[in-house]
Amino acid sequence: MKKFIKIILRTLALLLFIFGGFIAFMWVREWNPPEVENRMGTAMEADTISADTIKIVSWNIGYAGLGDDMDFFYDGGRSVRTSRERTEENLRGITSFLKQHADADFILLQEVDFDSKRSFHLNEYDSIRLALPRFMGWWGLNYVTDYVPIPVFRPIGKVKSGIVTLSRHIPAEITRLQYPSEFAFPVRLFNLKRCLLTMSFPLSGSGNMLYINNTHNTAYDTGGIRIRELEFLNGYLDGKLFSVTAGDWNCNPPGYTPVAAETNDKNFGPMQIERSDFPTSMSFVYDPTTLSNRYGYEPYDPETTTRTLLDFALCGAGIRPVSVETVDLGFRNSDHNPVIFRFIISR
Repeated sequence: MKKFIKIILRTLALLLFIFGGFIAFMWVREWNPPEVENRMGTAMEADTISADTIKIVSWNIGYAGLGDDMDFFYDGGRSVRTSRERTEENLRGITSFLKQHADADFILLQEVDFDSKRSFHLNEYDSIRLALPRFMGWWGLNYVTDYVPIPVFRPIGKVKSGIVTLSRHIPAEITRLQYPSEFAFPVRLFNLKRCLLTMSFPLSGSGNMLYINNTHNTAYDTGGIRIRELEFLNGYLDGKLFSVTAGDWNCNPPGYTPVAAETNDKNFGPMQIERSDFPTSMSFVYDPTTLSNRYGYEPYDPETTTRTLLDFALCGAGIRPVSVETVDLGFRNSDHNPVIFRFIISR
C-alpha cells in the first residue's frame, strides 16, 4: 500500500513539475505588445480626403473557420475546428464578397489569421490582399501565443491573429493602440490582448483630420474588461469630430433590446452599451432589421440558433450616416454577417 501511495505521489509531483515548466515556458514566451505601435512602416505622402461620402465594409470573418457547419466548444458546442477544405472554401467565399465591394473606401476586418493551427496555418491576410489589389493593408495583432492548451485532448495550439484595415487611401498615420485590459495570470498567456487600429487622413479645406478606427472588443468576461475598453475608447475619441469606429464590439448598441435567449446563454452574454457611455453628440449606427452574429453552440439553424447584434459603428459629430446594411449571408462562411456603411463628412 505504501509503495502504491509513493507511486501516486511521484506521479502527481511529476505532473506538477511538467505543468509548472509549461507555465514558466509560456510566461517567458509571452507576447507583450506596446501600448502604442506605429503601423505605417515606410513614410508615404498622405491622401487628402475630399469626397463627401465614404463607404466602409466591416466584417468579423471568424478566421474562415466558423462557417454555418461549425459549433464551437467554447460556446457550448463540441468542435474545435472545421476541415481544411471547408476553411479554404470559407476564405474563398469571404474574398469573393469583398471583391464585390471593392468600391469601398475602407474595409475593416476582425479575426484574420496569419499563422494559426485552427485555420491550418493559412495566411488569410495574404489571400485577401491578393484578391483586392487596389487596397493597401495594415494589421494590428491581438492574439499571439505559441500554444492554447484547451480543450485538453484537441488543443487549439498556436494562434497568430488580429484585425486588418484595408484602404484605398494613404493615411497620414496608422497606429495600433493597446486596450488597457487583459485577463489575469496565467489565463492571459493563452488569451487575446485586444487593440484599436486607428488611421487618420487630412480633410481637404478644413484643417481637420478624419479618423477610421477598427475595433474588436473582449467577448468572454463578466463585463469589467469591456467597460474599461469602452472608457478607453471614449477618452481616445474625445474631440475627434470626424471619426468612425466600427467592428465587432461584443456588446449590444444603445437602443437595441435583446431577447432572453441572447442574455441568458451560459457561455456568452453581450454587454449592453448605455447611451450615457458616450457623448450625445456621437451617434451609434446599426441595422436593426438583420442580426449580425449567431451563437456557436450548434451548427447554424435559422429556426433554432440564437442571434444577436454586435457589429455596428460609432460616429463623431462631424459624420452623418447615410445608410447601413447588415448583409444576410446565412452565416455561411463566418459566424458574423458583414455590415456596409455609407457616411457623409460634414464640412
